[in-house]
Amino acid sequence: MNRWNLGARGKSDRFRIFMRWFSYSLVLLLFYMLMAGGLFRAWQPILIIPLAVAAAMREVELNAAVFAAFCGLIIDLACGKLFGFSSVWLIPCCLAVSLLVSHLIKVNLINFIWLNAVVCAFMALTDYFFRYFLWSRDTNAFILTRFTIPSHLSAIILSPLVYFIVRFISRKFSLQKKIRLSSTEEDDEEYKL
Repeated sequence: MNRWNLGARGKSDRFRIFMRWFSYSLVLLLFYMLMAGGLFRAWQPILIIPLAVAAAMREVELNAAVFAAFCGLIIDLACGKLFGFSSVWLIPCCLAVSLLVSHLIKVNLINFIWLNAVVCAFMALTDYFFRYFLWSRDTNAFILTRFTIPSHLSAIILSPLVYFIVRFISRKFSLQKKIRLSSTEEDDEEYKL
């Protein structure tokens, strides 16, 4: 079955696709509310970045890029940045993650953590460089050490939670059929990991 041909899919497949993206959107909205609320002050985690990376690991390239664009726009809304600034950097990062997963690496927690750490570090550096360093403000070091590094570091620390949320959504609304290895329950226990 062609993964791009939605017309050939049945109603249940289209419903699963809709529910998967609706669930991703609800999680995105929840993370936006957490960011905009500012509950954690300087250590405010930007959990939308791990959400975009986790979704990119589980989706095809186009879907990963489009979702990264929306995630970047939501980050800009929550942080008061120039609208579209984060999307410009998050789209190629998530596209690269999706391509890496489809051609080179497996989808697992360890790979997610290091990919997310690289993307968070890149997003922190671009944010700091273009918003503060270029303008030579007196508070550059203060902003870097008190806001930029802590917010991205806390996103990396909390990223396994985001990974498991996205994994649950992806598995719950997956289009792939589950394959049984054996027909008896005794044999099933033998193949469990």
